[in-house]
Amino acid sequence: MERTHKYTFEIYNGRIKVKIDGYVAISFNQIDFLGYYSFKDDSSLFGISFFFLREGAGGYTFDFYSKTKENWLAVLKLLDENM
Repeated sequence: MERTHKYTFEIYNGRIKVKIDGYVAISFNQIDFLGYYSFKDDSSLFGISFFFLREGAGGYTFDFYSKTKENWLAVLKLLDENM
């Protein structure tokens, strides 16, 4: 039997949280988020890069990686629907 996961997207007090099976996989401050993200496709990992502001020194990125395509696609879908 194949295991299915539960993916949720929450915004609370200006923090964005993406949860997988109730555990926080990604969390960041909505104020610092530049409003865009991109995906990375490596040979063995699937990734998402988030772009943020950094006061006075340009910006920075936060990378999320998943070993399974299922988790990667589900998180991308949540972001696309909610961001």
